[in-house]
Amino acid sequence: MEYLYETKAGSYEDYASGRVLYNAPGVTSFPVRLGSEIVQRCFDFFEKRGNSGPYTLYDPCCGGAYLLTVTGFLHGPRIRRMYASDVDPNALSVAGKNLALLTKEGLRNRELQLRELYENYGKPSHKEALESLDRFKPAVSGLTLDESVVFQDNITEPHHLDQVDQPIQMVLTDLPYGDLVSWESGLTNPVSALFEHVYPLLSSKGAVVAMIADKSQKLGHARYKRLQHFKVGKRQVAIFEPNRDPEA
Repeated sequence: MEYLYETKAGSYEDYASGRVLYNAPGVTSFPVRLGSEIVQRCFDFFEKRGNSGPYTLYDPCCGGAYLLTVTGFLHGPRIRRMYASDVDPNALSVAGKNLALLTKEGLRNRELQLRELYENYGKPSHKEALESLDRFKPAVSGLTLDESVVFQDNITEPHHLDQVDQPIQMVLTDLPYGDLVSWESGLTNPVSALFEHVYPLLSSKGAVVAMIADKSQKLGHARYKRLQHFKVGKRQVAIFEPNRDPEA
């Protein structure tokens, strides 16, 4: 693939999982450069239609909310609110703490934790984490994000998501695959179920669904039009918009 926005590979060590961002066994991270590229391609969809944001985001397979949190650090002024759900309560505990880093209070609490670790153990890694955290402060100080909404949910099951109280403009999700995470669903096609169940949540004024998966999963649904599709290493990325034709 060709990077259209993140054209130069940079250093993303500040975003390393477990450094400032919280981590736990079984909770995955995501390549920062690729995540930022995907998000900016979604922004471009809205801008070409006269919508400059800020936008509402939802990740229905959020895990530890690494992808959402990094998006907030890098593109926070363009985000109004984030919704994050997952079937795994352990992952959600990490997600809540990570999304809290996008607030002054949450970042301050993390700073106190890291400072205590450095004072007690004096490890270079703790000092480096504090330096990374300092670099996050300017971005967080200017954010006007609404409070993030984190809740437990299995998006492959039919239901009404009362927790999502605003129309969603962007779904951004890294689908379960690999050794660390997998679908907790008995369905033969959980991806199709995800497409179906996020559809009613999407803004009628314009929305996109960006999905990342391994190459074995089929990404597509009759109620959506595919806008982009590309492959990066072992991953595939597809961006869709909902088809608002009532007969679709």
